[in-house]
Amino acid sequence: MKKINVFGRIALGIVMAYVLFHTLILLQFIPSHVVWGGKIVEPKTILILEWVALLVLLFLGSLILMKTKVIPNKWQEKALNRWLLVFSVYFVLNTLGNVLAESIFEKAQALLTLILALSLFNLSKRNP
Repeated sequence: MKKINVFGRIALGIVMAYVLFHTLILLQFIPSHVVWGGKIVEPKTILILEWVALLVLLFLGSLILMKTKVIPNKWQEKALNRWLLVFSVYFVLNTLGNVLAESIFEKAQALLTLILALSLFNLSKRNP
């Protein structure tokens, strides 16, 4: 197996942790009020949002694995870098939302999402 650079390991570790987190919410091991600002109470809506979050994270994980050459890259390098940059910007915005959140749990996520954003940005600028 190819050795993954530090930014790839950090990003992949955080993404895997969030995949586990959202899976545990879907399986109802973690109460759903700790996500989405605690404002979404309709079970069907939470189910949809959690599945979307999980699928997006799995997509991001596959991008990271392609960028770090763990799995074959089926995309042009430029497209892969752009996707990583888009996710980097998304997680910067997510960090701002977490900082402004009301719950301590979501505020604590700000540091993780910022580290993820910076790692993805760095990955997007690296050559394979």
